[in-house]
Amino acid sequence: MAPEPAGAMIATAVPAAPDRIVIASRGSRLARRQAAIVVDLVTAARPGINVDVVTVTTAGDLDKSRPFAAIGGKGLFTTEVERAVVEERADIAVHSAKDLTAELAEGCAIVGVPARAPVHDVVVGGSGATGAERLESLDRGARLGTSSMRRRALLAVARPDISPVELRGNIDTRLRKVADGDVDAAVLAAAGIGRLLGDGDAGGRDTGAPLDPRWWVPPPGQGALAIEALSGRADLAALFGSLSDAGAWAELVAERAFAAELEGGCSVPLGCLARAAGADVVVSGWLGFPDGSSEVRDRISGPVNDAAALGRELAVAVYDAGGREILEELKTLTESEVPVITAP
Repeated sequence: MAPEPAGAMIATAVPAAPDRIVIASRGSRLARRQAAIVVDLVTAARPGINVDVVTVTTAGDLDKSRPFAAIGGKGLFTTEVERAVVEERADIAVHSAKDLTAELAEGCAIVGVPARAPVHDVVVGGSGATGAERLESLDRGARLGTSSMRRRALLAVARPDISPVELRGNIDTRLRKVADGDVDAAVLAAAGIGRLLGDGDAGGRDTGAPLDPRWWVPPPGQGALAIEALSGRADLAALFGSLSDAGAWAELVAERAFAAELEGGCSVPLGCLARAAGADVVVSGWLGFPDGSSEVRDRISGPVNDAAALGRELAVAVYDAGGREILEELKTLTESEVPVITAP
C-alpha cells in the first residue's frame, strides 16, 4: 500500500530526495516508454533531480520463439532488471507489474505505483465494436495469436473452435502479423498499445476492440507500473510514495496477494482484477485449465486497507471451489502444446 501520512500529533522527518536517480529498464520500445513515464513524473515533481535510464537485456528478450512456459515462466522480463537494483547499478527498476514474480528479489520492495492504464485486453483482427463481437466474427478454425496461457484458457471457453497459436514479439511485430495474415487475430493488452501508440503513432493500424474485464479477467497487475527499489532506501520510498496513486497501489497489492497465494506465474492460467473506489475495493479472481474444461470464478469486497488480506481470502475461496484440482492437473503439463509462429 502507499505510505500513509503521519498522524497530526507525530512529527516525522521526511528523507531528502536524492540528487540523481538511475532507472533500470528493459530495452524494448514499450519498456523505454514506461521508464520515460516515471522520468516525467520525477522531473515534474522535483525539477532538480537528474534521472538516467540504463537498459537491461532479460531472458525473455533473448529467447523470442519458445512459449513462456517452456522457457521457465517466472521472471522472464524482470529478473535481470531486478539484479541491477540488487547490485546497486541502478536505484530503481521500472516494471510492467504483470511481469513481476509473486516474490520479489531479496532486499527489494515496491516503492511506487503510478496511476494505472486501462486493464483490459483487446482483440486485434476480426470485425466488431467489442472484443466479444470480434471473437464471434472469426471463422471456425481461425488462428488467434497469443503468448498467454490465461488467454488460451479463456479463448477455449469462448470459442473452442478457434486455434490458439504462439505469438511472440513486440507490439509492432504482433500487430504486423495480424495485418499480414500470419494470424487471423490476436489478443493483446490495451495498456501496452496505448502507451506505445497512444500519441498518434498507430499509422492507421487496427489497435483492437476491448474485451470486458469482468469476464475476460486480466492478469494481476495488468495496466500498472511497479517501481522497485532496495527496501532500505527510505529516500526513494518517500519520493515515489508521494508520486503514487493510492487506488492503483491497493489494487496491485490485492492482485499480487491473490497470485502469490495460488503460486501463479506466467504458466498458470489465472486472472485477478481489483477495483478500488474510495474506502472499498472489489476483487475478482479466475483460475482455469488451458483447454477450457474447467474454471473457477469468485469475487470479494471489503475495506481498501485490507487489500492484501482480501486477495489471499479470494485465492483460498477459488482454491477450495475447484482450484486445487486445476493446479494439480497443471503440474502434469511440461511444455505448451501451442505451435510457434516465427517472425516473418
